[in-house]
Amino acid sequence: MAPATSWRPPFACIDVHVHLHPPRLAEAIQRHFARDGWVAHHPFEPTKVAATLAERGVERFCFFSYAHKPGMACELNRWVAETAAALPGAIGIGTLHPDDPDVDAIAAEATGALGLRGFKFHHSVQRFHVDDERLFGVYERAESAGHVFVLHVGTLPYRDPFTGVERFRRLLARFPRLTAIVAHMGAFESDAFLALLDAHPNLYVDTTMALAPAAGRYVGGDPATITDAALIRWQDRILFGSDFPLIPYDYDEERRWAWDRALPDSVRRKIFHDNAARLLDRG
Repeated sequence: MAPATSWRPPFACIDVHVHLHPPRLAEAIQRHFARDGWVAHHPFEPTKVAATLAERGVERFCFFSYAHKPGMACELNRWVAETAAALPGAIGIGTLHPDDPDVDAIAAEATGALGLRGFKFHHSVQRFHVDDERLFGVYERAESAGHVFVLHVGTLPYRDPFTGVERFRRLLARFPRLTAIVAHMGAFESDAFLALLDAHPNLYVDTTMALAPAAGRYVGGDPATITDAALIRWQDRILFGSDFPLIPYDYDEERRWAWDRALPDSVRRKIFHDNAARLLDRG
């Protein structure tokens, strides 16, 4: 277990990027990352994750799992809903896979009867494009209902055929009012993803593993390429995310960067709390 730290932000935080999985899936994910030397010394059991976050001053958190193949999404969504109901401050976000022939029905159950707030897609893992036409019905309903999508559509930690800003631009051209959070600041194409914020008022980015210096040895990239000027310019559209409990370092390394940089305190409060509160409380 990573040692606890006495440092923490001087206000409550909201974390929009937390991973919780059923036990067998959680164990498989940990084994996969450990093969590459990425060992997360944090408990993955949901009640322990929630307790750790509460101890670190996190008042709410969004969490998700993902269906890496067809036939998984329905049961995963039901597990996410049951888990969210049992954890204080937890907001469940579902999963889908377009290879499921009943993807529209699975989506309707997730955001209807199960009460999930939207969907998380990890395009590199799930191996489908963000503008896959089989999801157009899901996106169309989401535009009007305000469902939230957390999208790992950037190329961090590696480039592959299923990520990149171009396909995402096509999606926004068709669904310009979609509420979406681009994970990891859209790295390694952060500038291109940030440039989309001005034209799309329901678009956000999260900070997960893109700004913490400790993350560099695991995912590559240079946090300094995302400048203080960019953080200040888009201060209303940036959300704090951590990737907890998967991160192979202490939780507060995902927050300390904002105090090492010369950011106004008002900007820090927006990024770590107020922007997410406004998004999650609307509707």
